Amino acid sequence: MATAAVAPSQHLSSAISASSLATPPSYASLAFPLPEKRYVGMLRCQIDPLAQTLVTTVARCDKVVPAAKTGGGKKAKGALSEVDAPPAEEWEVELFDTVLFPEGGGQPSDTGRLVPLVDGEIQDGAAGEPTVVRQVIRRNLDAVHFVSRPLEIGAKVRVEVDWQRRRDHQDQHTGQHLLSAVLEHECHLDTLSWSLQKFPELSYIELPRAPTTEEIAAVQERCNDLIGEARPIRVNFELATKETGVELGEKVPANYKSDESGEARPPVQRTVIIEGVDTNPCCGTHYPSLAYLRTLYLSPFTTSIRGTNARVYFACGAPRVLAHLEGLQLAAREAALAAGCAVQDLPKKVEGLVGGVTESKRREKKLAGELAGWVASDLWDRAQKAAAAETEDKVAETEDKVVKALCFREDDATNSLEFLTAIAGELKPRIDALPQGTKHLIMLACGATAGSPGAAAAGGAVLIVGSDDLVLATGKKVVDTFGKDRIKGGGKGRWQGKMTGRWENGDEILLKRAVEAVA
Repeated sequence: MATAAVAPSQHLSSAISASSLATPPSYASLAFPLPEKRYVGMLRCQIDPLAQTLVTTVARCDKVVPAAKTGGGKKAKGALSEVDAPPAEEWEVELFDTVLFPEGGGQPSDTGRLVPLVDGEIQDGAAGEPTVVRQVIRRNLDAVHFVSRPLEIGAKVRVEVDWQRRRDHQDQHTGQHLLSAVLEHECHLDTLSWSLQKFPELSYIELPRAPTTEEIAAVQERCNDLIGEARPIRVNFELATKETGVELGEKVPANYKSDESGEARPPVQRTVIIEGVDTNPCCGTHYPSLAYLRTLYLSPFTTSIRGTNARVYFACGAPRVLAHLEGLQLAAREAALAAGCAVQDLPKKVEGLVGGVTESKRREKKLAGELAGWVASDLWDRAQKAAAAETEDKVAETEDKVVKALCFREDDATNSLEFLTAIAGELKPRIDALPQGTKHLIMLACGATAGSPGAAAAGGAVLIVGSDDLVLATGKKVVDTFGKDRIKGGGKGRWQGKMTGRWENGDEILLKRAVEAVA
């Protein structure tokens, strides 16, 4: 089992407290002069990952034209965006620079605010009201902010980032670089992909195989040792041009490699370097030191996917690790209270409960089978007597009679159709023994009634078996009587339907009339 995350060392604590909210000058190594209007790859959030505010100028502001609804497919599972749905009115804003990171590299978009300034000061009233930034995206090389109200081009604004959200994203992204590097060095396992999950869930990386329990424990210990050593992180910024000879990686999006804006803006290659641990190209925001992570938790449990591949789950940073731990503690505590035992006794208690449930289900199935036999026998006797009486009344031949019956039972179980099927199975030998050509129709119905516990949600079922023509006609009659909103079903020779909601007073009579109307 994985070892517990180590506590921050004195070295780590001093590294953080020395300058906790200031990115050191050594963090960003720029091989080119910065233009007046920054673009993705050289934004303030990428050069100074600890900056929470920035005063800059509005370069563009256009109202968003809502996209036509196409009824497209569902969003891919594990997709990056975790932003709110767009409002009825929204504006696209570009700034000369920004501390808000646009979604990319596995890191979700920042959110925040743009506060209008006049002579460097916030104005009173509506003029100084902040505009909310719902999302930031990369469009080619531009960072596009989606905001709640328009801003004047050329106006000064103060950009404010939602720091708790950014801090968590930065925790997970920097931690992922560290974790992937240690897995590669210690276990020779390359990271195939990663996914940053919503707070406080565990994020995960995908590996070509599942590491052993011992490997997971060793990797977690090594990661926390490196965090305790406060290994510095720096980023190299280079322009990818023929002159520099710098080339972008194959996985870089095509619209980042080739700027479609018409401006001569070469893309920026950013290389994130964790001293003595890892060198990797990345566009995301990363701390200037591993010390900021404080801790990394690596779950001992993995999930197998796509052949031998496996997902390994992790969390970095005190906020997410503590929130995840608190969630587990609360869940365990509630389960223990419900089970009437101490938290440490839960596994044994649950094992006993599961065993009891399994045995109860076995007995229930056996008793249900016996009950189905008794119900079928009683139903068949009534059907035979009714058929005989009908024959006498009509003074008809035995071959012309119709063996028909209705069985209606109150049952609030969610698997009511299963019981009806068992009854039908018990009836089959009797039906097969009828003289050839004898018409027959059996309707079975059960479900929740007004007096059933949880009647509104339990629902019910209808099963009709018999001669093909009678079954088809009766099924249609049932749907016509109750409406498709209450009962839906179909089938030939065996018609089965599902009841929505509960059976009301008088419904049994309506079912009986449906049988009599057809047969």
